[in-house]
Amino acid sequence: MQVADPLGAAVAARELAQHDYDAIFRGFLAGTALRETDAGDVLAAFIVLQWMVANDAMMEPSPAALRAIRRQFAVPLATKPPLSLPGPRATFAEEVKLRAVLHHAGWQAAKRAGTLPRFLATLPSDLLAPATLRTLAMTDDGLVPRGARARAAPPAASAPRGAARTTPPEPELPAEPRFPGNWATVEGVYFRAAYGVGVGGMMIMRFEPLILLRDGTTYQVAAAALEDVDLPAERVAKPSRFGRWTQAGDTFTLTDVRGRADTYKLQDGRFFRAFPAGAGETVARSYRNLSGGGNTAMGGDVMIAVSNRYDFRADGTYGRGGSVGATNSGATSGVGSAVSGRRAPEGGRYAFDRHTLTLTAPDGRVRRLFFAFASHGDPPAIDRDMIFVGDDAFTPPH
Repeated sequence: MQVADPLGAAVAARELAQHDYDAIFRGFLAGTALRETDAGDVLAAFIVLQWMVANDAMMEPSPAALRAIRRQFAVPLATKPPLSLPGPRATFAEEVKLRAVLHHAGWQAAKRAGTLPRFLATLPSDLLAPATLRTLAMTDDGLVPRGARARAAPPAASAPRGAARTTPPEPELPAEPRFPGNWATVEGVYFRAAYGVGVGGMMIMRFEPLILLRDGTTYQVAAAALEDVDLPAERVAKPSRFGRWTQAGDTFTLTDVRGRADTYKLQDGRFFRAFPAGAGETVARSYRNLSGGGNTAMGGDVMIAVSNRYDFRADGTYGRGGSVGATNSGATSGVGSAVSGRRAPEGGRYAFDRHTLTLTAPDGRVRRLFFAFASHGDPPAIDRDMIFVGDDAFTPPH
Protein backbone atom coordinates (compact mmCIF):
# COMPACT_ATOMS: atom_id res chain seq x y z
CA MET A 1 0.00 0.00 0.00
CA GLN A 2 2.96 2.31 0.55
CA VAL A 3 3.38 2.14 -3.23
CA ALA A 4 -0.26 2.05 -4.35
CA ASP A 5 -1.82 4.23 -1.65
CA PRO A 6 0.62 6.10 0.65
CA LEU A 7 -2.18 7.79 2.59
CA GLY A 8 -3.95 4.47 3.15
CA ALA A 9 -0.68 2.90 4.29
CA ALA A 10 -0.16 5.65 6.84
CA VAL A 11 -3.69 5.22 8.16
CA ALA A 12 -3.33 1.43 8.40
CA ALA A 13 0.03 1.67 10.16
CA ARG A 14 -1.33 4.24 12.63
CA GLU A 15 -4.36 2.09 13.42
CA LEU A 16 -2.25 -1.03 13.94
CA ALA A 17 0.24 0.81 16.13
CA GLN A 18 -2.59 1.87 18.45
CA HIS A 19 -3.49 -1.74 19.23
CA ASP A 20 -1.66 -4.59 20.88
CA TYR A 21 -1.08 -7.22 18.18
CA ASP A 22 -1.94 -9.88 20.78
CA ALA A 23 -5.37 -8.32 21.27
CA ILE A 24 -5.90 -8.25 17.50
CA PHE A 25 -4.94 -11.92 17.25
CA ARG A 26 -7.26 -12.83 20.12
CA GLY A 27 -10.04 -11.24 18.09
CA PHE A 28 -9.31 -13.73 15.30
CA LEU A 29 -9.91 -16.59 17.75
CA ALA A 30 -13.05 -15.17 19.35
CA GLY A 31 -15.84 -17.74 19.39
CA THR A 32 -13.52 -20.67 18.68
CA ALA A 33 -11.89 -23.26 20.93
CA LEU A 34 -8.41 -22.19 19.81
CA ARG A 35 -6.18 -20.63 22.47
CA GLU A 36 -3.68 -17.85 21.89
CA THR A 37 -1.42 -19.48 24.51
CA ASP A 38 -1.10 -22.76 22.59
CA ALA A 39 1.49 -22.79 19.77
CA GLY A 40 -0.37 -25.54 17.91
CA ASP A 41 -3.61 -23.56 18.02
CA VAL A 42 -1.79 -20.43 16.85
CA LEU A 43 -0.31 -22.34 13.91
CA ALA A 44 -3.71 -23.78 12.98
CA ALA A 45 -5.28 -20.31 13.04
CA PHE A 46 -2.51 -18.95 10.81
CA ILE A 47 -3.01 -21.71 8.24
CA VAL A 48 -6.76 -21.05 8.16
CA LEU A 49 -6.05 -17.34 7.65
CA GLN A 50 -3.58 -18.14 4.87
CA TRP A 51 -6.25 -20.23 3.12
CA MET A 52 -8.84 -17.46 3.48
CA VAL A 53 -6.44 -14.82 2.10
CA ALA A 54 -5.20 -16.98 -0.79
CA ASN A 55 -8.81 -17.69 -1.79
CA ASP A 56 -10.10 -14.23 -0.82
CA ALA A 57 -12.78 -16.08 1.14
CA MET A 58 -14.77 -14.88 4.13
CA MET A 59 -16.05 -18.38 4.95
CA GLU A 60 -15.65 -19.10 8.68
CA PRO A 61 -14.28 -22.57 9.53
CA SER A 62 -16.44 -24.93 11.55
CA PRO A 63 -15.17 -26.28 14.91
CA ALA A 64 -14.61 -29.65 13.22
CA ALA A 65 -12.56 -28.00 10.46
CA LEU A 66 -10.37 -26.21 13.01
CA ARG A 67 -9.74 -29.46 14.88
CA ALA A 68 -8.92 -31.27 11.64
CA ILE A 69 -6.54 -28.56 10.42
CA ARG A 70 -4.75 -28.59 13.77
CA ARG A 71 -4.35 -32.39 13.48
CA GLN A 72 -3.11 -32.02 9.90
CA PHE A 73 -0.43 -29.41 10.50
CA ALA A 74 0.35 -28.84 14.18
CA VAL A 75 0.35 -32.41 15.51
CA PRO A 76 2.99 -33.75 13.05
CA LEU A 77 5.29 -30.84 13.96
CA ALA A 78 4.85 -31.18 17.74
CA THR A 79 7.86 -33.49 18.12
CA LYS A 80 10.15 -31.32 15.98
CA PRO A 81 11.81 -27.96 16.69
CA PRO A 82 10.65 -25.31 17.26
CA LEU A 83 7.37 -26.76 18.60
CA SER A 84 9.21 -29.45 20.60
CA LEU A 85 11.34 -26.93 22.51
CA PRO A 86 9.75 -24.68 25.18
CA GLY A 87 11.74 -21.50 24.49
CA PRO A 88 11.71 -21.63 20.68
CA ARG A 89 8.05 -22.77 20.78
CA ALA A 90 7.00 -19.61 22.60
CA THR A 91 9.04 -17.41 20.25
CA PHE A 92 7.62 -19.23 17.24
CA ALA A 93 4.06 -18.68 18.48
CA GLU A 94 4.65 -14.95 18.94
CA GLU A 95 6.17 -14.66 15.47
CA VAL A 96 3.24 -16.53 13.92
CA LYS A 97 0.79 -14.23 15.69
CA LEU A 98 2.60 -11.20 14.29
CA ARG A 99 2.68 -12.66 10.79
CA ALA A 100 -1.03 -13.44 11.02
CA VAL A 101 -1.90 -9.88 12.03
CA LEU A 102 0.31 -8.46 9.25
CA HIS A 103 -1.15 -10.94 6.76
CA HIS A 104 -4.72 -9.99 7.66
CA ALA A 105 -3.98 -6.24 7.71
CA GLY A 106 -2.35 -6.43 4.30
CA TRP A 107 -5.28 -8.40 2.87
CA GLN A 108 -7.86 -5.93 4.13
CA ALA A 109 -5.80 -2.90 3.13
CA ALA A 110 -5.28 -4.27 -0.38
CA LYS A 111 -9.02 -4.79 -0.77
CA ARG A 112 -9.70 -1.22 0.28
CA ALA A 113 -6.94 0.12 -1.97
CA GLY A 114 -8.07 -1.88 -4.99
CA THR A 115 -4.68 -3.66 -5.18
CA LEU A 116 -5.91 -7.12 -4.18
CA PRO A 117 -4.77 -8.96 -7.37
CA ARG A 118 -1.25 -7.63 -6.90
CA PHE A 119 -1.27 -8.52 -3.21
CA LEU A 120 -2.49 -12.08 -3.86
CA ALA A 121 0.14 -12.54 -6.57
CA THR A 122 2.96 -11.74 -4.16
CA LEU A 123 1.89 -13.70 -1.08
CA PRO A 124 4.77 -15.43 0.76
CA SER A 125 4.92 -19.23 0.78
CA ASP A 126 4.84 -19.74 4.55
CA LEU A 127 4.06 -23.43 5.20
CA LEU A 128 1.85 -23.69 2.10
CA ALA A 129 2.25 -21.82 -1.16
CA PRO A 130 -0.73 -19.65 -2.18
CA ALA A 131 -1.05 -21.63 -5.42
CA THR A 132 -1.41 -24.82 -3.38
CA LEU A 133 -3.90 -23.25 -1.00
CA ARG A 134 -6.09 -22.27 -3.94
CA THR A 135 -6.37 -25.94 -4.93
CA LEU A 136 -7.67 -26.92 -1.48
CA ALA A 137 -11.13 -26.81 0.03
CA MET A 138 -11.74 -26.22 3.73
CA THR A 139 -13.95 -29.01 5.05
CA ASP A 140 -14.71 -30.75 8.32
CA ASP A 141 -11.88 -33.12 7.33
CA GLY A 142 -9.42 -30.26 7.10
CA LEU A 143 -7.86 -28.85 3.93
CA VAL A 144 -8.42 -31.38 1.14
CA PRO A 145 -8.01 -31.26 -2.66
CA ARG A 146 -11.08 -29.71 -4.21
CA GLY A 147 -11.74 -32.78 -6.33
CA ALA A 148 -11.77 -34.96 -3.20
CA ARG A 149 -14.05 -32.67 -1.24
CA ALA A 150 -16.06 -34.89 1.07
CA ARG A 151 -18.22 -32.53 3.04
CA ALA A 152 -18.25 -28.78 3.03
CA ALA A 153 -17.64 -26.93 6.22
CA PRO A 154 -20.83 -25.09 7.13
CA PRO A 155 -20.62 -21.63 8.60
CA ALA A 156 -19.59 -21.92 12.20
CA ALA A 157 -22.25 -21.38 14.82
CA SER A 158 -19.87 -19.26 16.84
CA ALA A 159 -20.29 -17.57 20.15
CA PRO A 160 -20.52 -13.78 20.18
CA ARG A 161 -17.21 -12.06 19.41
CA GLY A 162 -15.24 -11.45 22.53
CA ALA A 163 -16.95 -14.31 24.38
CA ALA A 164 -14.83 -15.58 27.22
CA ARG A 165 -12.62 -18.58 26.54
CA THR A 166 -10.95 -20.61 29.20
CA THR A 167 -7.16 -20.99 29.17
CA PRO A 168 -5.71 -24.01 30.95
CA PRO A 169 -3.84 -22.91 34.05
CA GLU A 170 -0.05 -23.27 34.14
CA PRO A 171 0.83 -26.58 35.86
CA GLU A 172 1.56 -26.12 39.54
CA LEU A 173 5.25 -26.57 40.27
CA PRO A 174 5.93 -28.83 43.27
CA ALA A 175 7.30 -26.99 46.29
CA GLU A 176 10.35 -29.28 46.21
CA PRO A 177 12.16 -30.44 43.05
CA ARG A 178 11.00 -33.83 41.80
CA PHE A 179 14.39 -35.04 40.60
CA PRO A 180 17.11 -33.51 42.82
CA GLY A 181 19.34 -36.50 42.10
CA ASN A 182 19.81 -35.33 38.51
CA TRP A 183 22.71 -33.11 39.51
CA ALA A 184 24.65 -36.13 40.83
CA THR A 185 24.73 -37.43 37.24
CA VAL A 186 26.28 -34.24 35.82
CA GLU A 187 29.91 -34.09 34.70
CA GLY A 188 29.85 -30.41 33.76
CA VAL A 189 27.86 -27.46 32.42
CA TYR A 190 28.99 -25.70 29.24
CA PHE A 191 27.70 -23.54 26.44
CA ARG A 192 28.46 -23.60 22.74
CA ALA A 193 28.09 -21.35 19.72
CA ALA A 194 25.45 -22.27 17.14
CA TYR A 195 23.93 -20.60 14.14
CA GLY A 196 20.38 -19.34 14.41
CA VAL A 197 17.93 -16.95 12.79
CA GLY A 198 17.68 -13.39 14.06
CA VAL A 199 15.76 -10.20 13.30
CA GLY A 200 14.76 -10.09 9.65
CA GLY A 201 15.83 -13.70 9.08
CA MET A 202 19.52 -12.83 9.36
CA MET A 203 21.82 -15.73 10.22
CA ILE A 204 23.36 -15.00 13.62
CA MET A 205 25.67 -16.66 16.09
CA ARG A 206 23.85 -17.59 19.27
CA PHE A 207 24.91 -19.45 22.40
CA GLU A 208 23.09 -22.43 23.88
CA PRO A 209 23.72 -24.11 27.25
CA LEU A 210 24.61 -27.80 27.32
CA ILE A 211 24.90 -30.26 30.20
CA LEU A 212 27.36 -33.18 29.95
CA LEU A 213 26.20 -36.22 31.90
CA ARG A 214 28.55 -38.79 33.41
CA ASP A 215 27.06 -41.60 31.34
CA GLY A 216 28.53 -40.00 28.22
CA THR A 217 25.36 -38.29 27.02
CA THR A 218 24.63 -34.61 26.50
CA TYR A 219 21.43 -32.78 27.38
CA GLN A 220 20.50 -29.56 25.61
CA VAL A 221 18.98 -27.36 28.27
CA ALA A 222 15.32 -26.30 28.02
CA ALA A 223 13.62 -23.75 30.25
CA ALA A 224 13.17 -25.85 33.39
CA ALA A 225 15.78 -26.29 36.08
CA LEU A 226 17.47 -29.68 35.76
CA GLU A 227 16.08 -30.89 39.10
CA ASP A 228 12.55 -30.61 37.67
CA VAL A 229 13.29 -32.62 34.50
CA ASP A 230 12.37 -36.29 34.24
CA LEU A 231 15.43 -37.22 32.18
CA PRO A 232 14.36 -40.78 31.21
CA ALA A 233 10.96 -39.50 30.02
CA GLU A 234 12.63 -36.57 28.26
CA ARG A 235 14.90 -38.95 26.32
CA VAL A 236 11.83 -40.71 24.95
CA ALA A 237 9.71 -37.63 24.29
CA LYS A 238 12.45 -35.34 22.93
CA PRO A 239 15.40 -37.41 21.71
CA SER A 240 16.78 -34.47 19.72
CA ARG A 241 17.80 -32.83 23.00
CA PHE A 242 20.26 -35.63 23.70
CA GLY A 243 23.55 -36.69 22.17
CA ARG A 244 26.94 -38.16 23.08
CA TRP A 245 30.22 -36.65 24.21
CA THR A 246 33.84 -37.70 24.59
CA GLN A 247 36.83 -35.76 25.86
CA ALA A 248 40.56 -35.88 25.18
CA GLY A 249 42.34 -33.23 27.23
CA ASP A 250 40.65 -29.92 26.50
CA THR A 251 39.09 -31.19 23.26
CA PHE A 252 35.47 -32.34 23.24
CA THR A 253 33.66 -34.29 20.53
CA LEU A 254 29.86 -33.84 20.56
CA THR A 255 27.64 -36.15 18.53
CA ASP A 256 23.96 -35.43 18.02
CA VAL A 257 21.10 -37.93 17.92
CA ARG A 258 21.53 -38.31 14.14
CA GLY A 259 25.18 -39.28 14.46
CA ARG A 260 26.66 -35.97 13.31
CA ALA A 261 29.86 -35.17 15.21
CA ASP A 262 31.63 -31.87 15.84
CA THR A 263 34.88 -31.26 17.70
CA TYR A 264 35.48 -28.30 20.00
CA LYS A 265 38.44 -27.05 21.97
CA LEU A 266 37.47 -25.57 25.32
CA GLN A 267 37.40 -21.74 25.34
CA ASP A 268 38.37 -21.54 21.65
CA GLY A 269 35.44 -19.28 20.71
CA ARG A 270 32.85 -22.01 20.12
CA PHE A 271 32.75 -24.04 23.34
CA PHE A 272 32.95 -22.64 26.86
CA ARG A 273 32.56 -23.56 30.48
CA ALA A 274 29.46 -22.18 32.22
CA PHE A 275 29.61 -21.03 35.83
CA PRO A 276 27.03 -21.41 38.60
CA ALA A 277 25.78 -18.61 40.81
CA GLY A 278 26.59 -18.68 44.48
CA ALA A 279 23.86 -19.71 46.90
CA GLY A 280 22.06 -16.55 47.95
CA GLU A 281 23.99 -14.42 45.44
CA THR A 282 22.28 -11.23 44.25
CA VAL A 283 22.97 -9.01 41.28
CA ALA A 284 21.96 -5.45 40.51
CA ARG A 285 21.75 -5.14 36.75
CA SER A 286 19.52 -5.65 33.73
CA TYR A 287 19.81 -8.23 30.97
CA ARG A 288 18.11 -8.43 27.60
CA ASN A 289 17.57 -11.11 24.96
CA LEU A 290 16.76 -10.06 21.39
CA SER A 291 15.39 -12.59 18.90
CA GLY A 292 13.26 -12.44 15.83
CA GLY A 293 12.52 -13.66 12.36
CA GLY A 294 11.27 -12.60 8.97
CA ASN A 295 12.87 -12.52 5.56
CA THR A 296 14.28 -9.02 4.94
CA ALA A 297 17.81 -10.45 5.13
CA MET A 298 16.98 -12.43 1.97
CA GLY A 299 15.38 -9.46 0.22
CA GLY A 300 11.87 -10.04 1.59
CA ASP A 301 9.40 -7.67 3.19
CA VAL A 302 8.84 -8.98 6.74
CA MET A 303 10.91 -8.16 9.81
CA ILE A 304 10.07 -9.41 13.31
CA ALA A 305 11.84 -8.44 16.55
CA VAL A 306 11.16 -9.90 20.01
CA SER A 307 12.83 -8.42 23.10
CA ASN A 308 12.75 -9.94 26.60
CA ARG A 309 14.27 -8.30 29.64
CA TYR A 310 15.07 -9.13 33.26
CA ASP A 311 15.84 -6.42 35.83
CA PHE A 312 17.51 -7.93 38.91
CA ARG A 313 17.92 -5.78 42.03
CA ALA A 314 20.28 -6.09 44.97
CA ASP A 315 17.37 -6.42 47.43
CA GLY A 316 16.31 -9.75 45.88
CA THR A 317 13.45 -8.40 43.79
CA TYR A 318 13.16 -8.54 40.01
CA GLY A 319 11.10 -7.15 37.19
CA ARG A 320 10.51 -8.62 33.77
CA GLY A 321 9.13 -7.14 30.57
CA GLY A 322 9.50 -7.23 26.84
CA SER A 323 8.20 -6.05 23.52
CA VAL A 324 7.43 -7.41 20.09
CA GLY A 325 7.29 -5.60 16.78
CA ALA A 326 6.88 -6.49 13.14
CA THR A 327 6.82 -4.64 9.87
CA ASN A 328 5.92 -5.55 6.32
CA SER A 329 7.51 -3.03 3.97
CA GLY A 330 5.04 -3.78 1.19
CA ALA A 331 7.83 -3.50 -1.37
CA THR A 332 6.70 -6.71 -3.06
CA SER A 333 2.94 -6.61 -2.63
CA GLY A 334 2.34 -2.87 -2.52
CA VAL A 335 0.76 -3.22 0.95
CA GLY A 336 2.75 -2.06 3.97
CA SER A 337 1.83 -2.54 7.62
CA ALA A 338 3.33 -2.52 11.11
CA VAL A 339 2.34 -3.88 14.51
CA SER A 340 3.88 -3.72 17.96
CA GLY A 341 3.08 -4.65 21.52
CA ARG A 342 4.51 -5.03 25.01
CA ARG A 343 4.28 -8.08 27.23
CA ALA A 344 2.54 -7.60 30.53
CA PRO A 345 5.14 -6.68 33.16
CA GLU A 346 5.78 -9.10 35.98
CA GLY A 347 7.85 -9.06 39.14
CA GLY A 348 8.48 -10.63 42.49
CA ARG A 349 11.47 -12.10 44.27
CA TYR A 350 14.35 -14.06 42.83
CA ALA A 351 16.94 -16.43 44.28
CA PHE A 352 20.01 -18.02 42.72
CA ASP A 353 21.30 -21.40 43.82
CA ARG A 354 24.07 -22.65 41.54
CA HIS A 355 22.37 -23.49 38.22
CA THR A 356 18.83 -22.71 39.35
CA LEU A 357 16.97 -19.40 39.27
CA THR A 358 13.82 -19.41 41.41
CA LEU A 359 11.22 -16.73 40.68
CA THR A 360 8.46 -16.19 43.24
CA ALA A 361 5.47 -14.09 42.21
CA PRO A 362 3.57 -11.89 44.69
CA ASP A 363 0.78 -14.49 44.78
CA GLY A 364 3.24 -17.21 45.82
CA ARG A 365 3.53 -19.00 42.47
CA VAL A 366 7.03 -20.37 41.96
CA ARG A 367 9.03 -21.06 38.80
CA ARG A 368 12.43 -22.74 38.73
CA LEU A 369 14.52 -22.10 35.64
CA PHE A 370 17.96 -23.23 34.51
CA PHE A 371 20.59 -20.56 35.15
CA ALA A 372 24.28 -20.04 34.39
CA PHE A 373 26.89 -17.34 34.01
CA ALA A 374 29.06 -17.34 30.89
CA SER A 375 32.86 -17.43 30.91
CA HIS A 376 35.79 -15.87 29.08
CA GLY A 377 39.52 -16.40 28.80
CA ASP A 378 41.70 -19.48 29.19
CA PRO A 379 41.72 -20.75 31.86
CA PRO A 380 38.01 -19.90 32.02
CA ALA A 381 36.87 -17.12 34.33
CA ILE A 382 33.30 -16.18 35.18
CA ASP A 383 31.72 -13.56 32.90
CA ARG A 384 28.74 -11.81 34.47
CA ASP A 385 28.07 -9.85 31.29
CA MET A 386 26.22 -12.86 29.87
CA ILE A 387 23.73 -15.09 31.64
CA PHE A 388 21.57 -18.01 30.58
CA VAL A 389 17.96 -18.21 31.74
CA GLY A 390 16.49 -21.42 30.42
CA ASP A 391 17.99 -21.91 26.97
CA ASP A 392 18.22 -18.20 26.16
CA ALA A 393 21.32 -16.02 26.49
CA PHE A 394 20.89 -12.54 27.98
CA THR A 395 23.34 -9.64 27.93
CA PRO A 396 23.19 -6.08 29.37
CA PRO A 397 21.16 -3.72 27.15
CA HIS A 398 23.25 -1.13 25.32
